[in-house]
Amino acid sequence: MPPKPKYTKEEIVNAAYEVTREKGIDAVVAREVGKRLNTSASPIFTVWNSMEELREEVWKLAKQKYQEYMADIFDYTPAFKEFGMRWVSFAAEEPNLYRLLFLSQRNEHSPYLRFKLEFESIIAPLVEEIRKIFGLSEKDAEDLLNQMIIFANGIAAFVITDADSFFPEAVSHDLSQVCIGIVLTDKFRDGSIDMATAKEMADSCERGITPQKK
Repeated sequence: MPPKPKYTKEEIVNAAYEVTREKGIDAVVAREVGKRLNTSASPIFTVWNSMEELREEVWKLAKQKYQEYMADIFDYTPAFKEFGMRWVSFAAEEPNLYRLLFLSQRNEHSPYLRFKLEFESIIAPLVEEIRKIFGLSEKDAEDLLNQMIIFANGIAAFVITDADSFFPEAVSHDLSQVCIGIVLTDKFRDGSIDMATAKEMADSCERGITPQKK
């Protein structure tokens, strides 16, 4: 009879997840996970056929953590701005999980497409909110969210190497500038905005758009 597992799958996944948080997914090897459980590498393979299977479960747990982190963004207005702020703050708080989810070689998709494929339930209501707030078409609203994610991903890439460089006020202001700039470009292109409205939107960028809890 095969040996009875000394640890459950959940215990091993949780240990591998904590290794990932501290050292990154590349550190998830049998010896390191065994050390976290105060045992040798052997018990790992009484439960898992390969380390790749275990790393896949770690990825799922990281995805769940991210979903929980974003769970209440729709309690804020504007939710899409709260989303952008949390995108960057998640990178500051959980740099190795962020690397795993959005900067790994898991697939070759852009940050936006990768996010869209994995977190579709968040995308649709954000696009709808942007469409309503700015009076954009669905395509233009989706393009705006795409650009915001690309920009936020760029900020996050800097933040994960230096968490002390994360200043929420600066990130808020920069995201506002990107957002308003794209909206104004769309509005000027189709001739649906007047100069007074354009000035008010630009001024709001200087003030910053801080999400407020509903």
